[in-house]
Formats: sequence, C-alpha cells, structure tokens
Amino acid sequence: MKNILSFISILIFFSVSINAQVKLSDDFQEKMETMQLEFLQPLEARYKKTRTKKNIILKSDFAIKAKKADMEIQFALKPEAIPNQFPHMQATSMAVSIATNEQDTKMVMHEMSKKDLTEYNADWGLITFFTPKDLFSTKKHCKMLSLYKEGEGMVYVLFLFDEATEEVDLQKYCLKYISDEVK
Repeated sequence: MKNILSFISILIFFSVSINAQVKLSDDFQEKMETMQLEFLQPLEARYKKTRTKKNIILKSDFAIKAKKADMEIQFALKPEAIPNQFPHMQATSMAVSIATNEQDTKMVMHEMSKKDLTEYNADWGLITFFTPKDLFSTKKHCKMLSLYKEGEGMVYVLFLFDEATEEVDLQKYCLKYISDEVK
C-alpha cells in the first residue's frame, strides 16, 4: 500500500511539473539558440503563453501572462547582424518608442552594474521604468530589461503590469545569455 501511494505521489508530481511548462514557439526557440540564450521557466504553474497586442512599435517574439498575478512578460530578440557599438542608444530609442508621450509621465533609466550583468552573462544592460503607450499595452507600467552581448545581439524583456508586486522581481532572470563556460 505504501509503495502504491509513493508511486501515485511521484506520478502526480511529474504530471504537475510537465503541465507547468510554458510551450515555447519554434521561432522563439530558434532565435534563442542563434543568440545563445536560455529561457528559465517560471517554477510555478502560474504562466501561460499569450498573444501580444498588434502594434507598429515592437514585434515581440514571445509573451507569457501570469494566470493569477496582474503581469505579462514580452520578449523581443534582436540577433546581431553587424557589431553594435551603441547598445545604449538602441535601448533608449526602444524605450522612448514604447513609452507614452503624455506630459505628466516619467521615465527612469538605470544602467546595470558589472555584478548585475554577470547574472545575465551580458556585456551591457539597462533597466527602464515607464508608462507604455496605449497602442502597445493596456497596462499602466512597464519595466523594460535591455541586455546586450557582443556577437549575439540585443534582448528586450518587458514586464507589463498595473500594480507592482513581488512577481516582477521573481521573474527577473527568466531570460539570460548562456555562460561562455557552458558553450
């Protein structure tokens, strides 16, 4: 009887773990391989694949939405065709394009430290907080993570939400470059 209960427990655990996985699109997986990126699945079964709002500003490659928390995460991958000597200008331009033009809104940019960049295996990074244009999202706030690695390209991870919760920080490492030691 004890063995049967143990077997059933293990079976339930693995079936819940398999269902918790977000199915990545083939295009997104191919771009991740090209750019040497790794997607770290949310451990909880709280996310599902979602469609993004059609817009002319940014074509996201993939997006997930929290089932319970009020948050959507969009991913835009820009493989490097030629070396980019100005990732800071590219990231700033992207943020300004997505952010609203309303007069009373603010934009805050924070260049990432070398210590923070090691967590992502990136050469350069910027975190930008702003209110997105209605054309881009109906959410009130956006935390945009811009990461660049020479030879691989630029990554944008957009955390869109109405109220800031711990969920934004829990998913901050959901996408990163693969370490050079692992390649």
